[in-house]
Amino acid sequence: MYNLIQQDKNTTLHHLPKGKNMTNFSILNEFSEKLAFRAFSIKYVIEGYEKYQVNGTNYHVRTGEYLLANTFCEGRVEIESRQLVKGVCIDIAPDLLSEVFSHFARPDTPMPDIQLDTFFNTEEFLENKYQTKHTHLGAVLSEIGQIFSTNPFYAYHISDEFYFTLAENIVADHQNTISQLYNIHTVKHHTRKDLYRKITLGKEFLENNLHNPIQIKEVAKVVGLSEYHFFRLFKTTFGTTPQQYFLRKRLQEAYNLLKTGNYNITEVATEMGFADIYSFSKAFKKRFTISPINVIER
Repeated sequence: MYNLIQQDKNTTLHHLPKGKNMTNFSILNEFSEKLAFRAFSIKYVIEGYEKYQVNGTNYHVRTGEYLLANTFCEGRVEIESRQLVKGVCIDIAPDLLSEVFSHFARPDTPMPDIQLDTFFNTEEFLENKYQTKHTHLGAVLSEIGQIFSTNPFYAYHISDEFYFTLAENIVADHQNTISQLYNIHTVKHHTRKDLYRKITLGKEFLENNLHNPIQIKEVAKVVGLSEYHFFRLFKTTFGTTPQQYFLRKRLQEAYNLLKTGNYNITEVATEMGFADIYSFSKAFKKRFTISPINVIER
């Protein structure tokens, strides 16, 4: 099912069915409504900005970002913009997602057992915001968003295979997330989810500042944790310290820059915030077992 939701044309979601596969494309500049999530939901912003409150947490979902939530979530969505905001809301039937997960969890069994899903359709699920450029699901959303934006008024037939693909990508994207989430040992699931969101936000902050001389205490402050608490949770969850992760990412970016052949070693070392060529070359060789000059010569 495909629905087009436009401003001043029955702009309410209460009449839509629950627990079904469904795709809604919206073009709105003002909208405010309480949300009871009808199924496993994807809220993707193609252009503009949408504000969600889900289970007491605020999410500012901007262009190229999406929010995931399941039927154990409730909250509110607000849109207020001078320009039209384009978005896609996709509902996936909970049993379909559980079946896909069961195939991932036990690929050796001929019949799916949806009881194996103790995550996606439970209170344990991590409702959170993601960037399309970082996930398998994001690649599919970007493609479908372009199609709908080009011709929103077309009567699209959305096949079951489309939802199968989305479900497979959601499960694939969460393979590491599930194990990382449960590395955080807390009594309450909402505390675990809150801490995981904070350390992943810190990880994204590091990834977005590879060219800057960031101190870990700055990152901890951004996410609202003490430096040691952030250090301990990061290491427990991702298996490496924040500083080691940051260094590895910076060196990988340095490798990519050298590989282009457009920069010399001094330029790359300076660009990536190393104190001098010697410290850069030493760290680079330790990481890749070859010197920076060997990358350029290749």
